[in-house]
Amino acid sequence: MWRALAKGTGLAAFGHLPGGSGLYRRLTREIGGTQVTHVDKLARVLPIYHRLWTERAGIRMEGARFWMYEGGWTPYPLLASYLLTGSGGVVTNGAGRMLERYLVPAVNGALATTWPAGAVPAGRRRAVEALRWATGVDDLIAAIGGTLHGGVDPERPPLADASIDLVHSGGALEHLPPVVLARFLAETRRIVAKGGVSSHVFDHRDHLHHADKRWPFLAHLALPDAAYRVASGHALGYHSRLTPAQMVPLFRAAGFELIALRRLILPDHLWVEGDEALSGQPGLSRRLLAPRFRDISDLDLRTAAAHYLCRAI
Repeated sequence: MWRALAKGTGLAAFGHLPGGSGLYRRLTREIGGTQVTHVDKLARVLPIYHRLWTERAGIRMEGARFWMYEGGWTPYPLLASYLLTGSGGVVTNGAGRMLERYLVPAVNGALATTWPAGAVPAGRRRAVEALRWATGVDDLIAAIGGTLHGGVDPERPPLADASIDLVHSGGALEHLPPVVLARFLAETRRIVAKGGVSSHVFDHRDHLHHADKRWPFLAHLALPDAAYRVASGHALGYHSRLTPAQMVPLFRAAGFELIALRRLILPDHLWVEGDEALSGQPGLSRRLLAPRFRDISDLDLRTAAAHYLCRAI
C-alpha cells in the first residue's frame, strides 16, 4: 500500500501549496499528456451509456441537445456528441482547458469508438475525419457546432432554461461538497427540459485506490470528519464521501425521478442492479468504518461506483 500512501502524500503537498493544484494539472495534463487516457476511457464507456440512454431512458439521440459537465481537456465529448446527435453539444469545465495537443487523439478516438450499428451517419464520420487537419481546437468546435464554457461555477452553469435534453458526467460529482452538489442538481433540473435525462457516474471509491488496488476502495470512510479534512481537505484530494443512499434523495429533491441505479462491484468489475451488488466484495470491513458510516447498507458497502440515470419531472 506504499504506492497509495506516496500518491496521497504527493497530492496533499501540491493541494495545500498556494497554486499547487494548478501546477499539478499543468504537469500532468499539459506536460505529461495524461488526458490521452481520458479519451480511451470515454471511447470505451460512451457506447455503453448510449445504449442505456436510448433503451432504458428512451432518448432519441438524433437532434438531442447534449451537455457534458466536466468534459475534460480534450474535444472528444464534443466530437462524440456531433457523431451521435448532429451537433457538437455543450461542454462545461471548471479548471479544465481544451489543449491543441489532444486534438488529433480526440478525433482518432471518436472515429475508433465502437458505436452501435446505425448510430453514426457516414457523412458525419467523413466530416470528423477531415478534422484531423483542423488548425486548432476552436476551429474544430466551430466546425461541429459545439459550445465550450470554461471556468464554470457548478452552482451557476451558464446554460438557458430547458435548453438540454441529456446531461452526463463521469467521476465529477464526488468532488463537489454536498451543499454545492445540491445546488448543482437544482440548476441541472432548470437546464434539462421536462422529460430529459440526467446521467451521472459517481465514483464512490477512495481516490488512492486508483493508484494502488491493494488500498481498500472505501478506505476514506474509515476516517472521522476532522481527520479526513486534514488528510484530504484540498482541491486534489477532496471527496464528499456521500453514499448511494444519500445521493438518490438529492436527485429526487432536485426534481428528478430515478430510472436506474447501476452499481460497480469488485473484484469482477461488473455493473449490476439491485441485490446483485451483494455478490461484490465490501470496500472496507464494517468494524473499521468511522462511526457515522457504520450503519450504511450492505449494498452501499459493496458499491465502488454508481451510475445514476434519472428523468426530469
